[in-house]
Amino acid sequence: MLVIVALVVCVGIGLWFVAVPEIPLNLRVGLVAGATAGIAAGFVLVHDFHQRQGRTGRVRRRLH
Repeated sequence: MLVIVALVVCVGIGLWFVAVPEIPLNLRVGLVAGATAGIAAGFVLVHDFHQRQGRTGRVRRRLH
């Protein structure tokens, strides 16, 4: 859900850049730029950047 929201918001921002007359962009460039930014934002929002290393301790097993 978070990735979809980020994608929609960024595509909306790309469409807004198309509507601003000071920035000369066409519709295709605005959509592609927004979608690319949305995918990147979605990746950053859900990716775990901490490298998790497994515990290398010994496992003790009980003998019954």
